[in-house]
Amino acid sequence: MSETLPQDANENSLWGANAIAAPRAEQLRASLRADVLVVGAGYTGLSSALHLAEKGVSVVLLEASSIGFGGSGRNAGLVNAGIWKNPELVRKLLGAAAAERFNAALCDTPALVFELVKRFDMPCQAQRRGTVHIAHSAGAMRYLEDRCRQLQELGAGVELIDGERTRSISGSPVYRHGGILDPGAGTIQPLSYARALATAAMAKGVSLFQQSAIETLTRADDRWLATTAHGQISAEQVIIATNAYADGNSAGVRESTLPVYIFQCATEPLPDEVAASVIPERQGLWDTHTLLTSSRIDEQGRLVMSSPGRLQGGQRAIRQNWMTRKRDTLYPQLRGTRWAYHWSGCIGVTSTRILRVQVPAPGLFAPAGYNGRGIGTGTALGKYLADTVASGNRDDFPFPIETLQRENWPALRSAYYDYGTLALQFVDNRW
Repeated sequence: MSETLPQDANENSLWGANAIAAPRAEQLRASLRADVLVVGAGYTGLSSALHLAEKGVSVVLLEASSIGFGGSGRNAGLVNAGIWKNPELVRKLLGAAAAERFNAALCDTPALVFELVKRFDMPCQAQRRGTVHIAHSAGAMRYLEDRCRQLQELGAGVELIDGERTRSISGSPVYRHGGILDPGAGTIQPLSYARALATAAMAKGVSLFQQSAIETLTRADDRWLATTAHGQISAEQVIIATNAYADGNSAGVRESTLPVYIFQCATEPLPDEVAASVIPERQGLWDTHTLLTSSRIDEQGRLVMSSPGRLQGGQRAIRQNWMTRKRDTLYPQLRGTRWAYHWSGCIGVTSTRILRVQVPAPGLFAPAGYNGRGIGTGTALGKYLADTVASGNRDDFPFPIETLQRENWPALRSAYYDYGTLALQFVDNRW
């Protein structure tokens, strides 16, 4: 067992309760030089640091809080490929050539995640048994049929499954229309994966410091200088990998996404016969409902569900009661089961729902906006960033490089998502 993940006072994270121990990383109290400074110990920052170190690049990684503190330690743990948007829409937004590179780079990101898990023997409850995007209605199935066609045209190993197979996979009488099965995807314990990435990176020579928030970041004489409360780092290049948890000292990254919250509820381990009846083959599921719900069974037989929203103040009771009603509708065999854990986290959302890789100044990379697909995308992006930063060759980088983008009215639009989902959850499945 590990120390509890820092969180809001009224939250109780399953991942924080049963994650592997984090590697020992002190607060920065020195002046250091490095080839590359990485800011943020989430999936992108840790993957960047690990892959840079494997190339012989000297790396310092600064984390304002603790390893995996942000979305990397608070998500549902579904390791999916690609992005939310369909490939054809990516072509419309980016153009044919750029979209081909973008889509190809993210087509099989779970393969990299599970390869790292195997190579470094990461104890993160990894299960590569597939994930299923499930239709909540007949109309939604038409959308999934078109999406599946587009993914298959990219070469993705996905398959369309019918209602009978969907009921068998889910163990739910509600999911009866069909879905898309990706057999190469899977699930992990997300905080354990982040901590295992940190352990691997440090073993390769990365200097990682926790509780070391950047106070200033300036450029002079072709180098970047980052100061913290008790130290400083001089580096040739910087990767700001803070995404939705960026603060005011992160080169404007905070304004490049909309902060949107996702909350999770988890049971205690279910009785064996009940656990065997819910998602019996142990895929990860998520549906097409406006109030998207994901479901999975963890290694100990707990049901873990997630949906949009945060658990702050009076919102907690409304959202948790809605999740109970939703669970009892999807899995009536769990009626009366109590939630033992509840927690939330923030994801970075862009208006296009497409990842941004920004270069706001020379030698400064600032990716943001995973839109809820952070595990595979963040891990893969870290590797691509390492290749580009180490070589200096941007021609092979598969993502468009942009100047710093700013979302319009981020606070107002984030509040709209927050209270809009709260209102829907207040009335949904109530009668």
